[in-house]
Amino acid sequence: MAAYFESFGLRELAAAPEDAFRLASLAMAEGQRIPGYGGDYFRMYLGDAQVFVRTAREDGEDQLLGMDTHAAGDCLWDCIVEKDVTPPEADPMSRRVLVRGEAGPDRAVVDVVCAGVLPDIEPGDRLRLNMAGFCLRAAYSLGECQPVVEAQEDTVLLQGVVRDARVGETYLGMEPLTKFLLVTAGTPLGDVTLCHPLELVAEDQRDLVKPGAVVSAHCVLSGSAAAGAYAGGIVYGEAQNLALLRTVFRGGDVQRLRPALHSECACTFLENRQEGAENALELLSLVARQMGEAGFDRCAYGRVTGAEGEDAPRWKGRRCLLLGGEAGWAFLCLAEPDSLGRIREVVITNDSRLDVEPG
Repeated sequence: MAAYFESFGLRELAAAPEDAFRLASLAMAEGQRIPGYGGDYFRMYLGDAQVFVRTAREDGEDQLLGMDTHAAGDCLWDCIVEKDVTPPEADPMSRRVLVRGEAGPDRAVVDVVCAGVLPDIEPGDRLRLNMAGFCLRAAYSLGECQPVVEAQEDTVLLQGVVRDARVGETYLGMEPLTKFLLVTAGTPLGDVTLCHPLELVAEDQRDLVKPGAVVSAHCVLSGSAAAGAYAGGIVYGEAQNLALLRTVFRGGDVQRLRPALHSECACTFLENRQEGAENALELLSLVARQMGEAGFDRCAYGRVTGAEGEDAPRWKGRRCLLLGGEAGWAFLCLAEPDSLGRIREVVITNDSRLDVEPG
């Protein structure tokens, strides 16, 4: 999980720590801020290349974590998460996942750029990612193609048909910097933008870098989650709120909830009600910890199918979280949204007047 500046011929731009810091500072000052949970990203275009800066939010300040690179393309994959393979040393704003398509044996390991715009990434989740590949090796040929995507430990072997090939360019402001190859290849999981310097291609293959040729590549795949509905960052809504809350009850950082909370958010646990975002987060953290200590380590989605009493119109038909342990479900968690979809109130209850079905 690193910035592959060499794929764009930009190694010198971040060769030394002080150079990388200057570039990151420039991106944070002039790039587009993309809000995430737990921190933000800053995207700066360098012509056909992009630089993303990862930051964490500490004491109201942006703390620099690192940088990612990406291509300014629009190759979208709709894929399904099979497994989280994030390295233990990765920062909290980075993720690496093993993904697959709807059918077939093909699998890919993808470094997820802007992973923090998503409330959660769990096995079975469907992701829409803007895909780029940084080639470590690439070969071009003519003839039949058997498209394949094969996952390695942290890289991917792929073969596909070239749909488009052109010379990409990088700029810093109005100053031209480098040229590189920008190749769109069709694979079983979808099109991917491959980036590499011309020097990576053997001399006798350079005339074959064209549409219709076959490209075989060993590469690192990068997928930007800031795509589709999440192109501008965090999206507020019922599904996102429940996914966030699920991470808390699974032992995650309760502070990730902060961007999704209404300023006057409240949290109610049985008869204990705390108002204000800070108090609500403190109570929610306490409840999650106590449930874990009590062995209530199961959390699943559900829906309120029936309700009695004064709260019936408020909750009937709403999605919720079911919380419990081996003996069954003990509590349910509901999140009431405000007009923008942010969380106005979290209610954790064992009220028997609410009928709930899993799913």
